[in-house]
Amino acid sequence: MWPFSSPYPVVRLDELQAEYDYIVVGGGTTGCVLANRLSADPSTTVLLLERGPAEDSWASRIPLFSANFSQGSPLARKFESESQDVVGKPIDIYQGNGMGGTSRINHMFYTRGPPGQYDAWERDGATGWGSRSLLPYFVKSEKAEYGAEPDLDAHGKTGEWINRENNFFFYSGFQQSVEACESLGLPFIPDLNDPTNVPVGWARVPVTRDSNGHRHSTFRAFLPPALAEARRNNLHVCPHVTVERLCIEGEADDLVVRSVSVIPTNGDGNDGRRAVSVGVRREVVLCAGAFGSPQILMLSGIGPAEHLKEHGIPVLKDLPVGNNLQDHFGVFVKYFVPLRDSLSRVSRQPLYFITEFFRYLLFGTGVLLCPVVQMAIFACTALLDNSGAPIRDEKPKADAVPDIEIMPIAFAQGRAEKDAKRGGLSLLTVLLTPESKGTVRLASTDPRVAPKIDMNYLSSPSDRTRIRTALRLTTRIASRLRSQGYDLSEAEAPPLDASDDVLDKHIADQGCTTYHYASTCAMGNVVGVDLTVKGARNLRVADASAFPEVPATHLQAPAVVFAEKCADMIIKGGKRP
Repeated sequence: MWPFSSPYPVVRLDELQAEYDYIVVGGGTTGCVLANRLSADPSTTVLLLERGPAEDSWASRIPLFSANFSQGSPLARKFESESQDVVGKPIDIYQGNGMGGTSRINHMFYTRGPPGQYDAWERDGATGWGSRSLLPYFVKSEKAEYGAEPDLDAHGKTGEWINRENNFFFYSGFQQSVEACESLGLPFIPDLNDPTNVPVGWARVPVTRDSNGHRHSTFRAFLPPALAEARRNNLHVCPHVTVERLCIEGEADDLVVRSVSVIPTNGDGNDGRRAVSVGVRREVVLCAGAFGSPQILMLSGIGPAEHLKEHGIPVLKDLPVGNNLQDHFGVFVKYFVPLRDSLSRVSRQPLYFITEFFRYLLFGTGVLLCPVVQMAIFACTALLDNSGAPIRDEKPKADAVPDIEIMPIAFAQGRAEKDAKRGGLSLLTVLLTPESKGTVRLASTDPRVAPKIDMNYLSSPSDRTRIRTALRLTTRIASRLRSQGYDLSEAEAPPLDASDDVLDKHIADQGCTTYHYASTCAMGNVVGVDLTVKGARNLRVADASAFPEVPATHLQAPAVVFAEKCADMIIKGGKRP
């Protein structure tokens, strides 16, 4: 167990070497993995640049506290999207800010995604990215600590990154949801991450949490202080800095990154601290996320030509950088439930919170483990009828890709949050396979200014139709909960027989982001199957921005697999998988 605070071995901007073998831009979910793998060879020098802090406070390791990122956490960076037609206003967007990135602030779900989707990527030209090719990379980094011995063909036991299942449901609403699912014909998925299981039904959701009850981010898993200290001769971690641009030259028919221009994140540009240019001998890997990686490429002259010209940036390569932005659009459906079945009890009953606080400190159990989501429901709209009910005589296949996820959450904002005597239960209804695509564009040539983000949610008619169908399944599940005798009543929820117009109004009122931003440097469009930027020789992208499309799952496990495979390709010295 780490102490309440841990000094981390870092270097300052003015202490950087003139040149490194590899420069990893972004110390987030994937950057920590790349820095670990590339620096394993002591003869190789690696520089990891991170916009945010490298501190690892005690509170940031407590699952419940660290997941409350919207309350001004220094580990979260807030953006505001362009106004979205579907909800009639901008949407608040959050990304991780600091070592470990979003794996420091998310709900810790370790879900790999349906194998059928990866296989479809490979059929579409992403050679080497099918489910069988990716499985060894999932296994490599994983340390599965399940109550029952996991299938060692599907899981790793010796990797750095711990995940575990909750052995029991903390709130009775979850068990009630299980019974409702099974009565509707949505069966139990015994292991959500075993590729041999059909990925449709309900499942317990594994989380990245260690045996002490601490969040196990990629920062703690892959770059803990002891490892960073042991490698400080060849691995330099430099926090609180922003990449101004990549300095790129043409060589024959290729673009080659010669150096990276770095400035202090919080400097005003006129404080006497000039940009530092750091040379690179081998490769630069961008791991700055779905907003940061395209922003850096565009500032460096790689992106949509007309857009770059608008900002006076010389065009080195005309590529659709920043296009293809995707997210899993979600809609909250909210109900009143008994206070004992809701996280609201923590704020309503101070003695309960104090008891739970000491329960966590002494035993590593209780509500501070953040068990507000312990199960998820996956379905295919093609296998639902017009009322949202599963079609009994149509069974999904093993290669199915569910396009709906419904997450029972033992908390609800709005009316349910304001009721002093009752708690809230949300059924967050999520579209997993959106067709709609948004954009990321430069707002300024200052790299510290957030880009313009247009999510363009539900612009595809298919997305609108499928989210309505998903909501009909959600209200059907809620109806089953009531018929089972569970004390549940509507707070902000459409009725079971809601019309399209009623559902659209509810979508406008309760639509939200699920923080799964992806595909702005998509494989096939911006990068090749080796993750190298098209037309460049030594520049790769290894984060969620490189996904060909947003995976039909939570993103941290697939993101780490992209980092693992990227590191392997680099170390083996070949660009092709």
